[in-house]
Amino acid sequence: MQPLNILVIGAGKLGRESGQRFVAAGYKLTIIEKNHDSAVKAQELFGGSLIQGDGCDPKILERGGISRAAVILAATGDDEDNIIIAELAHRVFDVPFVMARVNRPENQWLFTKARGVDYAFCPVCVAADLIQTAMEKQLKA
Repeated sequence: MQPLNILVIGAGKLGRESGQRFVAAGYKLTIIEKNHDSAVKAQELFGGSLIQGDGCDPKILERGGISRAAVILAATGDDEDNIIIAELAHRVFDVPFVMARVNRPENQWLFTKARGVDYAFCPVCVAADLIQTAMEKQLKA
């Protein structure tokens, strides 16, 4: 059985950590990163499965194997880019499952199925929820 192909766009801390976990779980990974410094860091971890380029460019996505991808993770630091990537993945390339990072909590309302996002997550909100839960648990103790 072939491993699932996962395409991660954005090789910052979140993209690199997610990528490492995907590889450890046995998935086939390709990462796209436009920032040179982040690409160099990711190259050290992932070698030949890194493409330096803009993940909003359909030609770069094609070079990254988007037509074979079962999952896309749009993990850039820019909400506008993540929405564009999600819409391209869903509408143009028919990727079965698209996940997108929401960097600014006030933008969460944009990350919907209608925009091509199957699963949206906001690291800031997730962290704030964990902090609130821990605090409330401590105060009840």
